[in-house]
Amino acid sequence: MLTPMDIQNQSFNRALRGYDPDEVRTFLRRVAQEWGNLLDDRHALRQKVEQLTSELNRYKEMEALLQRTLLQAEENSRITLQNAEKNAALILQEARQKAEEVLANLQRKKEEIEQSIQALQQRKQDILLELRSFLTLQLEKLDQFTKSPLTPSPAPSSSMFSSPSYSKEVSWVAKIAEKI
Repeated sequence: MLTPMDIQNQSFNRALRGYDPDEVRTFLRRVAQEWGNLLDDRHALRQKVEQLTSELNRYKEMEALLQRTLLQAEENSRITLQNAEKNAALILQEARQKAEEVLANLQRKKEEIEQSIQALQQRKQDILLELRSFLTLQLEKLDQFTKSPLTPSPAPSSSMFSSPSYSKEVSWVAKIAEKI
C-alpha cells in the first residue's frame, strides 16, 4: 500500500526539458497530504463500519430475543386461552349437571306432591263416602222412627225423643244430608 511518506519521498530522474522539480515536489506534498487524509478517512470509516457492524449484531441479537419473547408470549396466550376454554367448558358442564340434579329433585318432589294430593283426594272421597253412608243410615233410622207408630216404652227412652236436643240433632243431620 502506498503511504503519504512514499509519495513525499518519491524521487524522479532528471531529464532534459523535464518538469520543474519544485513544482513536482509541491504537487507531491499536496498529493501526499490528500492521500494521508484519504487514508485517515478510510481508517475512520473502517472503524465506523466495525462499530456499526457490532451494533448491527447487537440489534440482531435483540431482534432474536424479541422474536423468542414474542413467540413465548404467543404460546403463553394460546395456553391461557385453552385453559380458559377448558375452565369455561367445565363450569358449563357443572352448571348443566347441577341444573339436571335440581330438575330431577323438583320432578321427584312434584311426583311426591301429586301422590300426596291423590292420596288426600282419595281420603276425602273415603271420608265423604263414610259420612254419606253414616248419614244415609241415620236418615233411614230417622225415617223408621217417624213412620213407625209410637208404642209405649219405658219413660226414659220416650223422653229422649221429645227432648229439644234430639230435635236439634235430627235437623242437623238432615241439613248435612241435603248438602251431600
